[in-house]
This record gives sequence, structure tokens and C-alpha cells, in this order.
Amino acid sequence: MLFVCGFHLLFGRGLNADQKPHSVTAIKNVRVFDGKELLPSRMVLIQDETVKSLGIEIAIPTDAEIIDGSGKTLLPGLFDCHVHIWHADNLKQAAIFGVTTVVDMFMDTKTMNSIKKAQSSGRAKNMAWLISSGILATAPGGHGTQYGMPIPTLIKPEDAGPWVKARAEEGSDFIKIIWDDGGTYKMKQPTLDGDTVAAVIKEAHAIDKMVIIHAASLEQCRFALDAGVDGLAHLFFNNAHDPEFGRLAAEKNAFIIPTLAVLEGMHGIGNPDSWIKDPNLHPLLNPTDIQMLEMHSPLSTEEGSYEAAETALKQLLDAGVPILAGTDAPNPGTTYGASIHRELELLVRAGLPPVDALRAATSLPAEIFGLKDRGRIQLGMTADLVLVEGDPTNDIRRTRHIIDVWKGGRKIDREKYRAAAAEEREARKNQRNAPAPKNSQSGLISDFEGDRITSEYGAGWSISSDTIMGGKSKAEYKLVESGAQDSRGALLVTGEINEGAPNRWAGAFFTPGETMMQPANLSAKNALSFWARGDGKTYSVMIFAQSLGFIPAMVEFKPGQEWEEFMFPFEDFGIEGFDIQGIFIGSSSELGPFQLRLDLIKLQKNP
Repeated sequence: MLFVCGFHLLFGRGLNADQKPHSVTAIKNVRVFDGKELLPSRMVLIQDETVKSLGIEIAIPTDAEIIDGSGKTLLPGLFDCHVHIWHADNLKQAAIFGVTTVVDMFMDTKTMNSIKKAQSSGRAKNMAWLISSGILATAPGGHGTQYGMPIPTLIKPEDAGPWVKARAEEGSDFIKIIWDDGGTYKMKQPTLDGDTVAAVIKEAHAIDKMVIIHAASLEQCRFALDAGVDGLAHLFFNNAHDPEFGRLAAEKNAFIIPTLAVLEGMHGIGNPDSWIKDPNLHPLLNPTDIQMLEMHSPLSTEEGSYEAAETALKQLLDAGVPILAGTDAPNPGTTYGASIHRELELLVRAGLPPVDALRAATSLPAEIFGLKDRGRIQLGMTADLVLVEGDPTNDIRRTRHIIDVWKGGRKIDREKYRAAAAEEREARKNQRNAPAPKNSQSGLISDFEGDRITSEYGAGWSISSDTIMGGKSKAEYKLVESGAQDSRGALLVTGEINEGAPNRWAGAFFTPGETMMQPANLSAKNALSFWARGDGKTYSVMIFAQSLGFIPAMVEFKPGQEWEEFMFPFEDFGIEGFDIQGIFIGSSSELGPFQLRLDLIKLQKNP
């Protein structure tokens, strides 16, 4: 599942988060959870990129950095077995929170191969290790096609062989299938049929590729297990029960990634403050992380569906089915790195003993995904390590109490990241008190009375369309005579909405800040108004704001052939107005050509 809107990509923050390693690091008197069991009072030597020694009494080299591990536990670097990576910096963020390996379930193949190239050449020491499915298997217009990247889709079983071969050639580590018609969350969408799903599984296994499926319903999960799928990317989303579900998964030797962290967001339960305000997590969260964690999924599922997932998880545990920890970050309610600690807590709450939850995030995924050099603390293993205060085998919440993280023997500079996060939070806080843009006091944005398309403040107007996301819609604008209320001029926006991107749009975009997407404090007003004439079609206003995260808020309007004034209070968009990044007015729904006139666009105080 990935519902993050494609209007914004997660651009990097440019942090260099690693430190020059000591030649040897010695951690003494430390409990060691080695990925399988807890070993009391051990010494661990880290040299270069590996665990050099592990024992009770070990000679310490004179040049070693010595760390007293009394009262602490050393863990293998954690896995997050279900994420979606947009940018390499997402992997840097994951490592900050102790996640040193991620399993990506769908990403752009160019980004994937760029990161893998950096990994193979030793240039990825400060970020989580990536394995990925690359592009996913889905139907035309199905889930996964809405993010602006070209997606080769499947229609029939005969498409499976060439499709799977192409993914292998692109470098996919495993195959990911989408089988989801949207019915479990009341949003119909195209999806593959069962025969095509079965064909993809068969073709992938023929070339020794593991197959993981996003199957939305219990019925689809059962079918996929019968067809031989290796793992489920989620537990099912509907309120359903089958007493034989656990037995079937065990019989088929499948593994399950429950993704309870994102499921609780879909069901609108849980208290985000319990982990957002955790003193061990909050200092490392930037404002975007906090927004994402506070955000509820726009999708709604049947009442009782989360409880049904917990019931199914108990069945799986009783049947001995391998459970892996994964979050589905960065969906609403999750973020990279930090959310694995919430996932572990939810797994324990659902019935996993803390030791099994830790195995679900260390040795088990390493074994299942064939990563033989990580997931354990043993001689010669890659020194991906997390040192925490306390004993998470007794209290799983102690995984949040991170003291240090090592990635390939290098200590991650968490303090530098902490300082950058604090700076970003302060900047966001100060945005509420930022001065309004110069010349914005009257509220007028544009009256289109001059000989150029201008605005009273900000970076002005531009054309925006779904072409930036791979779509084919288009727009242009120009000044015309005869505006609203007998004014001299207006803005004519014309264009065409075409197939090519599930999120389609084209129209005029106003930037109130000095540069594109820079937030502007417009909270002195509380409503947007303008005059419009149309062609009988439905149009949209979208507002982008930092507080909305990556998803703009949208309202629709339908102007007639005569001039008409429209007004939209900020509260209709769920914003206060202090951090507006952009305002879009144009077409986003009906296919075909459109023609829209706009005039007297302004912000005003609505009583």
C-alpha cells in the first residue's frame, strides 16, 4: 500500500550522517541480543566493517574506543520489511532510528539502481541497506500507477513471463504483486484477475524469484497462498475470519508482514502522541515526520477490521508462521525509521513475545531474504548494530532508547541529525509568527488589469499540470479583455485533461512565497475568493501547505457561462493559512478540453 500523493517527492536534506570510525570499538559488560537469544554480559569488538570478536573476556587493543555497556543491550541493526523509498535520504533517516536494512516494496528503478550502485561501491555507509522489488505487478490504472512514474502493467496471464523477465533484468530482488480492487476501503479501482496473479507467481518461481503480494481481502490472501506466494505484504484489510488461515499459511511455508502501524492508521485508532512525544523519538523527528505520524489515512475500512487482523495474527503465531516487522512507511501514520519502534510495540501487543518481535526485525528477515551477513551479532558479520538503554527482551519499548547506531562499523552521527531536526522544528514553529508577504495586506493577489500576468506579491503565476508526474494533460493562459464586474481584463486558462496519470490536473498555479513552494504566512486572512466563468465543467482549487504534508487539500466548483464569485474559507481545506505554499485553480476531473476565465483573485477576512 502506498497512498502518499505524488505531487511532492521526498527531496533530500543533504545530511552527511556518518563519522570516521575508530580502528576498533570495544563494547564491554553489555547484554547482547544476537538475533536469536539474549546473551548476558558480553564484550563485542567492532573492527573495520565487521564484528571482530564476541565473548566474555577479550583483550582490548590499545587504540580501541571503549564503551561501557552496563545496563544496556546491543541489538543487530533492525530491518523494516515494508517501506517505499523515494530518495536515498530516506535511507539515511531510517538508519538514524536503528533501521539498518530496509525491504522496499515498490520504487522507481532508476533510483533503486543508483542506490544499489552506491552500495556496491562502498558509498552508502551512512544509510540503511536496500533491497527492493522495483516496479510492482498491477493492472492498467490499478494501485501503483498513480505516482507519476511509468509502470508496465499486465492484462492477462500471458503477460506474466515477459513482465517477470523484465523485472529481473532491471535488478529487482524479488517480485511484488498488487491484487486490490479497492473494495475493502470503498474506493473501486482496476486490479489483476486471479489467473494473472497465479501466472506471475509461477513465472517468478521459474527464475528463482521470491514473490510477495499486497492482497487486500482475506479471500485474496487465501487464493495467493494456495497459488504458492512466498509472503503477504500486509494482513488483509477487511473484517473477516477464517479459522484455517494460520494453518494454510504454515502449510504453504509463507511469511507474513502484518504492517500493523499503517493498518491502525487506516482504521483511525491509536494515539500518535504516545510515540510522537516520546522523548527518545521526538528530538529526531522533523516537522514532516510529525505531520505524517499525525495524519490519518484518507481510506476507511470496515469497522472491526483491525481487530480481525490481530485475530489472524494470533492464528499465524499459533501455527508457527514467520512474522516479519514492516511499517509501510511513508504512508499516513508512519515515517521512516521511527515507525519500526511502533510496529514492534503493536506486534507485542497483538501477542508476540518481545524476543519474537525482535527476531521479526533482525534474524528472521535476514534469513528469509538471504542476507547472510546481517541480522545477527556473530563473528565476521557486518557490524550493523544498535545499542539501547535497558532490556527490550523484557520491555519492547526499550528499542526506542537508542544510544548509538553503527552501520558497517561506522557510528552514525545522530547528534548532527538531532540538531538539524530541531532547527527544522523551530523554523516551522516560527512560521506561525512570520511576517505576511510584502504587499499582501490588501488581500488582492491579481486583478489582471495590466499588460502582463502578474501578482501583487510572491513569485507569481505559472502553469501546473500532471506532466511532472508522467501525465499528458496540458494548459496555457493569457490575458483577455472584459473581466468580472466590468473590469478591463481577466485571465483565460485553456487546456486539455488527458489520460496518462491517475491524478490528472492542469491549470494556473500561484506561489505566494518568494520562491517555488516556499511557505508564506497568509493567516491575516481566512478565505480565498475569485470570480470565474466556465464552460459547464467542474473545476478544482487545490491548496498546498506544509501542515498538509504531501497531500494538497482540494475543493471543487462549477462556474457557469456568466461571471460568478466563489469564496472558499481556509477551514474548507483544513488549514490556518500560516504556511501556504501554493494555490492551484484549474481542471482536474473531466477528460477533454476546458476553458476557464478567472478574475479578481484575492484573500479576504470571512466573518
